[in-house]
Amino acid sequence: MATLTTASEVNKAKITEQDVVDIVSSLNLSLPDSDVPEWHDLIASVQESIDAVEALSDYVPAVDLARYPRRNVHRPSPEHNSGNAWAWKARIEGDRGDDLPLSGVTVALKDNIAVKNVPMLVGTNMFEDYVPDTDATVVTRLLEAGAAIEGKAVCENLSLCASSFSAATGPVENPYAAGYTTGGSSSGCGHLVGAGVVDAGIGGDQGGSISSMKPTWGLVPWTGVMTHDPVHDTAGPMTKTVALNAKVLQAIAGRDDIDDRQFAAPLPRHVPNYSASLNKGVHGLKIGILREGFEFSVIDPRVKQKVCEAADLFETLGAEVVSVSIPLHTQAGHIVNCALRPTASQQAYLGKACGRRGLYLTGLTERMHPLTQDKFDKMFSTSKFSLIAGLHVWNRHPTLYGKAMNLYRRLKDEYDAALEQVDVLITPTTPYVANRHAEPHAGPAEQMGKSRGVAVNTVCFNASGHPAMSLPVGFLPAEDDERVMLPVGMQIVGGMFQEEMIYRVGAAWERAFDWKTR
Repeated sequence: MATLTTASEVNKAKITEQDVVDIVSSLNLSLPDSDVPEWHDLIASVQESIDAVEALSDYVPAVDLARYPRRNVHRPSPEHNSGNAWAWKARIEGDRGDDLPLSGVTVALKDNIAVKNVPMLVGTNMFEDYVPDTDATVVTRLLEAGAAIEGKAVCENLSLCASSFSAATGPVENPYAAGYTTGGSSSGCGHLVGAGVVDAGIGGDQGGSISSMKPTWGLVPWTGVMTHDPVHDTAGPMTKTVALNAKVLQAIAGRDDIDDRQFAAPLPRHVPNYSASLNKGVHGLKIGILREGFEFSVIDPRVKQKVCEAADLFETLGAEVVSVSIPLHTQAGHIVNCALRPTASQQAYLGKACGRRGLYLTGLTERMHPLTQDKFDKMFSTSKFSLIAGLHVWNRHPTLYGKAMNLYRRLKDEYDAALEQVDVLITPTTPYVANRHAEPHAGPAEQMGKSRGVAVNTVCFNASGHPAMSLPVGFLPAEDDERVMLPVGMQIVGGMFQEEMIYRVGAAWERAFDWKTR
């Protein structure tokens, strides 16, 4: 694209010759002195475009506040905040009608999901005054389906921590044992659903945060949700039962023609009927045990045994259980480290989001930037790690991100090849049961050590884009206290846009066996 105008004298004063020299110098480069005046004229001409765009109103989806008013918006007191899991309470009634799929269903939204006129904390105290000016697409779809939104559930600090003690509002408690993590970063939803405070939650996932169904990448619109890396961003339902999970996904899935992650997704009216498979059973299906998913050194042998026993039960239901090997699975976490960290450092923390079509939450970006020392000090260790590690990769290994993204395609291809031989893949969801929160004044090593390796079997499917569901299959004692019993999850992974198969397999196991007695 050519220049649009010549620079006015006013704009030459806004962008000086020295500004141009400094911009080039920041790259450790220089311009010939004789060329600087001409470059000054050229760069100053861009100011007219800057002024024109800044004068225009932002363009965000309209919200029908008359149809969906926000009532009783408040930060709940401790005695009215189960597990410290609510960030904000706000009652928003959906459409009425017994024929609506989510009529009577109560929902909590992860607090990185925009709801107009309801404050959004995203787990941080870097800023405390962000109030979105629009609703995320998933919010509108839930309300149109008849759900009642009860509020915003705590999101871990800047939506990036796999434990549940990083939020500025304090630790979120495991619904089965206070003092233990619920996992993160959709920790508030995990507690509220697990404790039965709400029927469903909508979580956001960059590495395994949705402890129910993580849909195929792009199936559910991310429009109006805080992003770290568009390649990883996945929103999905969290519920206690497979049947309700299928109903919620049905309501929120499908292309919204805003989010460019959704180029391959069907329109809402063409989304499959996920509930249709719930009673089909697994007779004749082939269940693949992903061997490498059970062999990481971080996996608790008790978890390995519990999940293997649960998977073997599929044979009693008429399925064939076979072993599958995907050696690259063991390297997936390393590949993700070299892609997610660099992207998050630029897009999430430094405001350098570009190259995507969709809705940008500009009000949130304005509060994040500039990244001052005070804001940096308030970042949790996991966010500081992503920022520093990501910048290190860009500075010392500038081509590594591109190679990692190429390897994402290899991961997808190898999982696809395995899924041509079996109907689903099985791994442990997490390698160990929930552990205790870090001490309040713990250093970064202790804080991050609490979730080390926790995503080895989940983040790989964020990279590849495959759908995966975590199904509870029993309890095990906590590592530090045999009196404390905590859930164990079995992950069921399906082919791209094959959520119906995952629901079929999960429902068959759930219907036949009571996980709470195992």
